[in-house]
Amino acid sequence: MTDLSKVVNTLNQVTRNQQALGDQQVVLHNAMSTVQRNQDTTQQELLGLKAQFVEYVRRDELRQNLQLAQVQILEVRGELNDRFGKFADVRELATGTLQALDAGIVSQGAIRDLSEELMLRTPGYWLAPALIAVAAWIRDEPELATKAIGEALRRDNDKASLFFALVLRRHQRDRATAAWVRQYAARQDPTKLSREFVVVLDAVSTGAFGREAKPMLLEQMSEWYGRLSQDQDTVDRQVERWAKMIDTMRRPADACYELLPVISPTWPQLKDLLEGATVHGAAEEMLRATFEGPIPQSQDLHERVDNILDNLVRDFDAEEAPYRKREAWLQAVVDADGDHDVAKRKMAAEDPLHEQAVDFLTLLSNAALHGDRAGASAGTQRFTLALARDWLTQGAGRLEADNIAAMPSRVELRAEGWTGWVDGNTDEQKLVGSLSEHIDRETEKAVSEVRMSGAAQAASIFGGLALLVALLSAVGGASGFALFLLLVAAALGAWAAFDLRALPARRAEIRRKGDQRRVAAVVRLRGAIAELVDLRGEWQQEIAKAGSLRAFAEGLTATAFVATAPDQLRGA
Repeated sequence: MTDLSKVVNTLNQVTRNQQALGDQQVVLHNAMSTVQRNQDTTQQELLGLKAQFVEYVRRDELRQNLQLAQVQILEVRGELNDRFGKFADVRELATGTLQALDAGIVSQGAIRDLSEELMLRTPGYWLAPALIAVAAWIRDEPELATKAIGEALRRDNDKASLFFALVLRRHQRDRATAAWVRQYAARQDPTKLSREFVVVLDAVSTGAFGREAKPMLLEQMSEWYGRLSQDQDTVDRQVERWAKMIDTMRRPADACYELLPVISPTWPQLKDLLEGATVHGAAEEMLRATFEGPIPQSQDLHERVDNILDNLVRDFDAEEAPYRKREAWLQAVVDADGDHDVAKRKMAAEDPLHEQAVDFLTLLSNAALHGDRAGASAGTQRFTLALARDWLTQGAGRLEADNIAAMPSRVELRAEGWTGWVDGNTDEQKLVGSLSEHIDRETEKAVSEVRMSGAAQAASIFGGLALLVALLSAVGGASGFALFLLLVAAALGAWAAFDLRALPARRAEIRRKGDQRRVAAVVRLRGAIAELVDLRGEWQQEIAKAGSLRAFAEGLTATAFVATAPDQLRGA
């Protein structure tokens, strides 16, 4: 009896120990779940830190690019001033000379002395002898005037011819003006026009030229326009250029789209198409702002001509071009806050603006797209925009067609290892059901894989055998050996029971997490579908603005933006 009591006590103690071990296993499992959650949180934080580091590196790169560009642009401008600053003195003198002579408050001798001094200080520059010619003409010194005119024409025939034409027009010498304009136009190759031809456009659109020169130039430009428009390659270059320019007017996608970027691999394409669709509305706004309201025009012929003369003499010469192009690149980097990619796209779109000679159609595009930088007045920009309307509408049409063709018919969504597609026939509820079933299957699969370990199963088998042998030994009188086997059987049984008792808790935890995954995934899926509906609606609204842009542009007529000279108005 004593031996059996010891065995019973030992078994009770084993049972209590087993219960304690089971309780500890539950605590341990909960601790492991907490560790897993902390690990997930840590992983998300690490991903966030990585993104922040990448963003920091990018911002530091942009900051360095911006600082370097700001320093270098000052160096380029300093070099421009050192090498060509003396040209600025002559340019400042041009219209000032004419206005001073009008007022009669500066002596002809003072103007002559200053002009001759600048002639000595700026060898090779066309404007200095041109000013000497004007001063000699006013003083009625034909021999000196003839020599100075010849020297100015030798240095730069085209700019000097336009200068003398404008000076003569300023004094209403219309026949002489037409003679200078005629010989200037006769030398021009419409496939290789220099920058100063914008001055001719300015003079035509503002009505600065006289009765003979203006219709002659309009006829000449019309002939060039018709001839070059027959060259499809030339027209295609203009259309492509306008398409690129319009495409730079993209507006960024609204920040309200938060879920689509996370679960849709199609998001980058959708974002690009949405932003691409916004250019039509932006282009129409730009056009309407350009043509809004009347352009103030002075009724003083001298003032109109002087404005054009300023544009002519202030236009940089060929030797300054490399420095000006470098300055433009650095300014583009500054404007882009150090982003070289953005600056390169801007420079690529403006590349024809920096060329020394372009065809007539490209020159029209330069004046229309970059009025200030091309030296065109607001009136000339309207005039050239109207002339370029066909290229604008064709360029916008290409963007519209490409955008519509690229819009995907269905959008891919991914969540929790599940992939689905949204198209025009998609039932949202079925999609949600498919995702839920996918997560439930994964959860049940994970639950089914929760079973006793191989060691625990072996322990239960050997524990049962040990118990059987212990009973047989006890019956045979080997109580000591039977006690030993009972202890072994109890230990093995406790091990197996310990593992078996933890199974329900583990399975319940997996199901709980599965439910959380399903609820969170369904919320994200429904939100992404709602965002997709909003995005498609916004895209349709934006792409529809292409028709409004086309209608506005087609209503522009170039002749409506050609002003009449003050001395040709009725009653003048």
